[in-house]
Formats: sequence, structure tokens, C-alpha cells
Amino acid sequence: MNSWVLAIIAVAVGTVVGTVAARVVYAVVGSETRPQAVRNVARPVSQLALAFGVVAGLVAGLGFVQPDALDQLPRDVVAFVPKLMVAAIIIILANVLASFATAALDRATGRMPLNVQRQANLIVKGTIVALAVLLAVSQLGIDTAVVNMGVAAVFFALAASFTLLVGLGGHSVAREVAASRALRRIVNEGDKVTIDDVTGTVRALHPIAIEIVTVTEDSVLVPSSHFLNHNVSVERASARTTTDGAPEVG
Repeated sequence: MNSWVLAIIAVAVGTVVGTVAARVVYAVVGSETRPQAVRNVARPVSQLALAFGVVAGLVAGLGFVQPDALDQLPRDVVAFVPKLMVAAIIIILANVLASFATAALDRATGRMPLNVQRQANLIVKGTIVALAVLLAVSQLGIDTAVVNMGVAAVFFALAASFTLLVGLGGHSVAREVAASRALRRIVNEGDKVTIDDVTGTVRALHPIAIEIVTVTEDSVLVPSSHFLNHNVSVERASARTTTDGAPEVG
């Protein structure tokens, strides 16, 4: 059989084996019974298993195409493996650090809209992982000029993203605050309201949302701007008191 055909088969088999190994590792390490810190590294460890499978397939393919190259390969591997291990450790630790950073950020941005929280988490996690990848690449012996350009690009993207995030986030919060101020003239605590599929009694008017208690005693926060953009039915608390209580005396 042609050596190139054997090489292609070897690479394909290595990829399949790596994929299966990655899924098994992810299922074992990412199990719900594991501590959170261990589950956080499930994805990078599974990716490492996939990489080892692909590399094994490539090495086998190289042996079919150019057997002489395998004579030098062990010495090259011995020199390269420590660098690869350091790079892998950097990536794994970066994922763990990113998880802790996003958890801390959730507390700091707890009062901000959900879309802003998601964007902030994505920016922070992406930045940490990107910097770790660049540092890992430098450990593998890639030209430092390329690494420096990558670092500069990451910091530029970070600055631009945070600028955009603050602008959009501030605009979103300001819109909700303005809507809440307008609603205070229309809706009061104790009023019964119906908006979309939510029906209940207004418990509180917060700076950016209206808290509604449904008939099932669930507490629902509806953004203030939602009231201005949808049809709302309001039954005054005073009207219900007059109807349900003793008749008014004229």
C-alpha cells in the first residue's frame, strides 16, 4: 500500500482516538461529583488528550512517509516535551484563574443588566486565556516579535471592548432608571398588574426594575423599560380596597 495512504490512515486513526479520549476525559474530570476547581479544567485537559491523539497519528504518518526522520525525532521530542508541558500548565492555570475572576466579577456587577454581566465575563475570561496562550506560545520558542504583536493586539482589544461595554452598559442602566422614574407616576406598590404572561401584585419599585409577586408567591423582576414597550393592565390597589371592603360613605 502507498506510504501516503498509510500516513493518512494513521492521522485519521490518531484523530479518532484523540477525540474519543477527549470525551472520556471530559466526562470523568467534569463529573458533577468533582469539586468545582477540578471541573473548571475539564475542557483544557480534554483538549490536551485530543492533541496527544492527533500528534501520535502525525508521528505514525511521518514514520510511513519518511522513516529516517524518526531517528532524530526522539531527541527533538525530549527537548520539546518540557516546553510543551509548561505551555499546557499555563493554559490550564489560566482557565482556573479565569473562573475565579469571573466569579468575583459576578459579585461586582450584580446590579448591572444580565447582558452587560455576560459581556464583562466574556471579556475578562477571553483576555486571561488569550494572554496565557501568548505566554504559552513564547514558551514553545515562537518568535518573540510575533508574541509582542499578539500581546499588543490583546490589550488594544481589551481597551476597546471595555470602552464599548461601559458606554453600552451605562446607556442601558440610564434607560432603565429613566423608565423607573416615569413608572412611579403610573404604578404604585400594591397595584395588580398584568404584562405579557406575568400577573401579580407590585411589591416594590426598584431603580431599574419592578418587583412583582405572582399568584404562586413567586417574585419576578421585570425591567422598567419593559413596561413602556408592552401593553400593561393596571388595577389600582385603592380601587380593590374600595370594592372588597365596606361601602364608601358619601
